[in-house]
Amino acid sequence: MVGGTGLAALEAAPVIMIGEGYATADTLSKAIGQPVVSAFDSGNLPHVARLLHERFPDKPIITAGDDDLAVKQEYGHNPGREKAEEAAKAVGGHVIFQIFAPGEQSENPKAFTDFNDLAVKGGLGMEAVERQVWVVVDTVVASHRQAVEQSEQQELAQEREQRRAMRR
Repeated sequence: MVGGTGLAALEAAPVIMIGEGYATADTLSKAIGQPVVSAFDSGNLPHVARLLHERFPDKPIITAGDDDLAVKQEYGHNPGREKAEEAAKAVGGHVIFQIFAPGEQSENPKAFTDFNDLAVKGGLGMEAVERQVWVVVDTVVASHRQAVEQSEQQELAQEREQRRAMRR
């Protein structure tokens, strides 16, 4: 884990974010000032997401995936995207991928695959990471809060209805 002190830091965070590799997790943690978990490999993303969802079932999870465009061009599949999407789907979470400036990734797909590459090699640097990630984090947190409030209101309405039925 990067940017925090273990499970207590994750408990305090509004979302749990998982990055494929250490550099991605470190970059994301610096961008949002919150802990980010590193899965260390795309194949670990679904497993890590499931474990964190079991530990923190009420926290929204965002998986930050790599875009392995060079692998896709050579082998016909994109493991970074595929595993990040699988991880998000497995826990009812969300997925985010970096967006590079026009031409950056297409000119050198091996060098532009993740959020660390966006921060270090991209034209807008860390500002691009912050902008892209905060939009998703803010949207996910707001949506989660709304869902929690709706659930609480439904529970209160059910309790009221049960009390009314008992009085009859």
